[in-house]
Amino acid sequence: MTFDELFNTATGHPPFPFQRALAQADLLPNLLEVPTGAGKTATAVLGWLWRRRFAESEVRRVTPRRLVFCLPMRSLVFQTQDAVRTWLARLNLLDVVQVHALLGGAIDNSFDRYPEADMVLVGTQDQLLSRALNRGYAVSRYRWPMHYALLNNDCLWVMDEIQLMGVGLSTSSQLAALREAWGACGPVASLWMSATLDPRLLSTVDAVSRELRRHTLGALDRAAPCLARRLDASKRLALRSDLFDPDGKVYARAVAKAVVEAHVGGTRTLVVMNRVERAQAVHALLADQGAELLHSRYRPADRRVIEARVLEQDRAGILVATQAIEAGVDISSKTLFTELAPWSSLVQRFGRCNRRGEWGQEDPGRIHVIDLPGPEPGLPEKLSASANRDYAAIVLPYIPEELDRARALVTRHPDAAPRTLDPGLPEGCDPAGPVVRRRDVFELFDTTPDLSGRDIDISRWIRDDGRPDVQLAWRDVSEEPAEGIPALHRDELCKVPLHSAERFVAGAARRDRGACWTWDSLAGRWRRVTGRLVPGRSYLLKRSAGGYDPIRGWTGARKHVPAEVLVPIPIQQDDDEADRLTLGAGFVSIVRHAAETYDQCRTLATRLPYDLPWGRVLEAARWHDLGKVHPAFQEMLVSALAEDDPLRRRGPWAKSDGRPGGQRCRRPHFRHELVSALAMIERGRDDLAAYLVACHHGKVRLAIRSRPTEPGPRDGRAHALGVYDQDLLPATDLAADTNVPETRLRLDLMELGSDGRPSWAGRALALLDTWGPFRLALMETLVRVADWRASALHTEEVSLA
Repeated sequence: MTFDELFNTATGHPPFPFQRALAQADLLPNLLEVPTGAGKTATAVLGWLWRRRFAESEVRRVTPRRLVFCLPMRSLVFQTQDAVRTWLARLNLLDVVQVHALLGGAIDNSFDRYPEADMVLVGTQDQLLSRALNRGYAVSRYRWPMHYALLNNDCLWVMDEIQLMGVGLSTSSQLAALREAWGACGPVASLWMSATLDPRLLSTVDAVSRELRRHTLGALDRAAPCLARRLDASKRLALRSDLFDPDGKVYARAVAKAVVEAHVGGTRTLVVMNRVERAQAVHALLADQGAELLHSRYRPADRRVIEARVLEQDRAGILVATQAIEAGVDISSKTLFTELAPWSSLVQRFGRCNRRGEWGQEDPGRIHVIDLPGPEPGLPEKLSASANRDYAAIVLPYIPEELDRARALVTRHPDAAPRTLDPGLPEGCDPAGPVVRRRDVFELFDTTPDLSGRDIDISRWIRDDGRPDVQLAWRDVSEEPAEGIPALHRDELCKVPLHSAERFVAGAARRDRGACWTWDSLAGRWRRVTGRLVPGRSYLLKRSAGGYDPIRGWTGARKHVPAEVLVPIPIQQDDDEADRLTLGAGFVSIVRHAAETYDQCRTLATRLPYDLPWGRVLEAARWHDLGKVHPAFQEMLVSALAEDDPLRRRGPWAKSDGRPGGQRCRRPHFRHELVSALAMIERGRDDLAAYLVACHHGKVRLAIRSRPTEPGPRDGRAHALGVYDQDLLPATDLAADTNVPETRLRLDLMELGSDGRPSWAGRALALLDTWGPFRLALMETLVRVADWRASALHTEEVSLA
């Protein structure tokens, strides 16, 4: 299939020349700069798809199997996902190319089961970059390394609307440079896209010398009738200095009055405010005009209802919005009101007016830019300092200097037709900081929490607006969440600024000590919130606490008590739960499970043409469950059986049937994979294979450490994760003539800086230095997936812990 045939079948129209040129280029570009409305999403997705599945064999070989489509706002994720699914359905490829959405809250992370599949991952920068930094938001910490591996190996990252990414743009550039420097499995590439693209923003410390390939419109594109009509679409531009007032209520009334006067019946008027509270205030005054409201502080279930209604292309009426409408949303308005914003943001907003050139020169689109004027010049020093502080607060989330430049550019443009817009690039420009450094990425490779259960905070590398978020959900809770209630689901979680949420939760807690709860994965229970909230974390509020309205979104007002959202029932992820693939899969022997896991891993090796030490990966697959022959674990597996059940005398077992009446392991926190790894080292096996075995549940990686609440043996022997120094592991068979003799376990590997054997941490860090973090994490992932698939052979319903 030619690219033109693929594009026409998927979209219903032929590609523009620049779209064809990108798909057929010898090498994919790093930068795509085209005006808003020119089809960047289709360019990237369908260009990748054609190269991956229909181009000549060499192009297919060097095209990554995973397309990671990174967006700055969640409103764009559903729209992009729907577009991709539609294109794949028209091409009859939905069963061949997987599509997964990653945004806010507890989400379906099933993509990590398919490392060999061609897939498109569409997500927000919060979700995708957090995973690429090994601290994935809204996913069990024990799967962090898997997502880290799949998002840093064999993948094409596409960053869209990069003018909105802030420090996330610097992080994406740094990670791209580190993939090249440290090496990755399979091809890796990055593509940054925007109508207002400044390459200097990508010159981070490890990327400063990188040569970037740029792709943009050519003469043939500019002459194409459809695209030319969009490029020449007239949008009369006016700077309005008569509307702003520092009194919020007066200002909202002035804007609402101007909107009503300018609105043309039967058309759409779009009002874009820089802050949610200002948008809510204007909307409240326009509600009797049938105005709609859209911003970023809704529960997804509520937001989808609103978006389905207000984002219809031909819908007339007034829509009040925030930056959530700024980029990627394919709607057009006859009239646009927008607060002054940085020039790159204004260009994107201008793209929502007369987007397709539907109004001609005789009756063009109209854009009203609401000025946010700074302090009067010539004020006394003390008054000037106070006025400047007030002004800085008014223009948040932007800074005064950005608005001053934008104001000057607006006054130079009587018309905002895309062909005439100034790029508006500043004279000096540096990447947004702070920039994640090599040492930071190495530190983040270790997913072991500190003794208080806390982790490195990555929010500073994800968002830079100074206002990190948390996720809030509301349920009917009596005194405290009942044991066994479902995990929080993305559809009930509302993204709320951290400072606003902390103030609200503190007030709710004063009225009701049990108003707010969070899930403690280390303890495996709900914990009442008594201190500061953690950026990126999800919290459960009693519904009676209020704070949310389905039309207004997050308000922080007690009187707004939301209804519960009916959601599916995901399971909680905790540290000490029995492995769900161990209990309930039917009795399966160690020797059989070892052979089946080995076979599954060998199948992955044939499907993934990576330059890896496959022999050691396969060795890890065979040895991974050796530790289950430990008497404490075998006792747990057969504890529900009758004393005379013949199954008690068979085995040793890797899986049981999970029948009722079984007991938990008598050694709290027992980790069979640690036993396996220690036994491998005692038997002289390779350090890499032992490390991969230890990692196959994500709970033992760079450190061996006992839990704070873990009881040790009475004789004072060293202990960690239920394993005691000098434990005796019975002899066993792992199939294929792999017979492991009785083995005495030693925990001296926990010690650092000893004169004896190299420590576990020393061995792991040596492997990290040899293989690099991305390839090492991928090898971990392949062993885990092989184990999952072998376990799934014996059960229909598999929950992957």
